[in-house]
Amino acid sequence: MFNFLKNKKSQNINGVEVVRSRKRTKTVSLRIKGGKVIINCPQFISDSFLVNIIKKKSSWIEKKKKELEKRKEISVANGNYFLFFGKKYKIIISDSDFSDVKLEQNKIKIFCSKNEAKKVLTMWLKVQANKYLKSRLKLISRKIKINFKSVCIKQYKSRWGSCNSKAEILLNWKLIMLPKNIIDYVLIHELSHILEPNHSKNFWSLVKSFDTKYNFKKVWLKNYGSQIINFNS
Repeated sequence: MFNFLKNKKSQNINGVEVVRSRKRTKTVSLRIKGGKVIINCPQFISDSFLVNIIKKKSSWIEKKKKELEKRKEISVANGNYFLFFGKKYKIIISDSDFSDVKLEQNKIKIFCSKNEAKKVLTMWLKVQANKYLKSRLKLISRKIKINFKSVCIKQYKSRWGSCNSKAEILLNWKLIMLPKNIIDYVLIHELSHILEPNHSKNFWSLVKSFDTKYNFKKVWLKNYGSQIINFNS
């Protein structure tokens, strides 16, 4: 039996938010908005019809839900976990008159004044990134025999690095949260752009010559890197 909800603007069916409209539209759309899976439809569409759509699109919905989960912001709070070189460290925040960060086994201890933990941790991470990424890039550059002009550590919201026509490389400090083998892939990727300034077959062949497992790392970064790169300092 059909259930018409003429006065109800929104509801939840099987974890999907349903938004009904009074406008003269006849279309039903399924999309991602504001971190939610949403169905927009006319008021006259029945619940049973929507349930069938959700069942048919269940694989797509689950895929999108997993993607949304990965994009959730990393929270710097007591008891949460934070990534450093791809390893999980439990956050321990201690109220202190001085600011410091220490790694002890599987814990990352943050000493700071009230509500300053995220700021202190971010500053520490940027220092670590500046040291490690510059040193590692020089080492890999010598190893694969591709010289670069300069390197600068920056903050990006949607890219891990870049390389311009002058062989100047820019790297995202958030790389320091990734596993070391993934970091190496990004560095090789940017160095390869000095010889191949695009993503042609020649470029990927060049990357493969330096890293035979590059494709696995490329996919890993796509699947698991979004939460890290979305970290808002």
